[in-house]
Amino acid sequence: MSVRIDYDRSAQNWDAAAGTVYEPLGRLLLDSSPFDLAGRLMLDAGCGTGAVAQGALERGARVVALDRSVAMLRGAGGASLTAVAGDVLDLPFGNQGFDAVTAGFVINQVRPADGLAELARITLPGGAVLASTWASRPPDLVKRAMEEVLLASGWTRPPWYVSMKSTLEPTSGDPDRLAEAAREAGLTEVRATVVQADLRIGDPAAVVSYRLALPHIAEWCSGLDNARRQALIDQGVRAVCPLLKAWRPAVVLLSGRA
Repeated sequence: MSVRIDYDRSAQNWDAAAGTVYEPLGRLLLDSSPFDLAGRLMLDAGCGTGAVAQGALERGARVVALDRSVAMLRGAGGASLTAVAGDVLDLPFGNQGFDAVTAGFVINQVRPADGLAELARITLPGGAVLASTWASRPPDLVKRAMEEVLLASGWTRPPWYVSMKSTLEPTSGDPDRLAEAAREAGLTEVRATVVQADLRIGDPAAVVSYRLALPHIAEWCSGLDNARRQALIDQGVRAVCPLLKAWRPAVVLLSGRA
């Protein structure tokens, strides 16, 4: 199973389930912009169902949303949103066309320097490139607890996910190494910081739904019968409930100028 197919098949429930986490993290990414986005032309690369793009629209930006998954793009619709199918490593745009480019949890899926270089290519001189990734440290105890429940229930890590964690995360999840990749890509005024986000989610069932909607899990989970799926949800709720009060998932926020 390829990463693209897994994303296509997780698209149906992505916004309602994973959006609980990705929407506030999208706003956090937009907050890192060095300038007001109102009236600016912005590309949201790897937009998913539009967590960052919709937030940018609310701030008055003119937004183009791009994703490889057409199924994801169908969930990112909006009257003021232009949706384009494309790859972050081969963007279908000319040089220096956008005031700002965002990439929420996308650079961790490609070689970071290559992805950032392509984002920088289409950004106007002085424009902003903003990216978020999952930080390697401190560890996310909710993710760890859910993974233990899943493994005990028969889930196995897809090969693409194993590869991403072992080959890409050492750079994408480390703020110093990610900043170095951004400079290698030609960005200036680079900042990369780890932020532990207080998402204020108190419902353990919502957190379990978010985890089960993720591409490396959703396809396997869809094959469970109702009884096994409900048992998995119940186990997940019990595992994450005592962790939620202190849950602050760690993300790397990167900003730089083209």
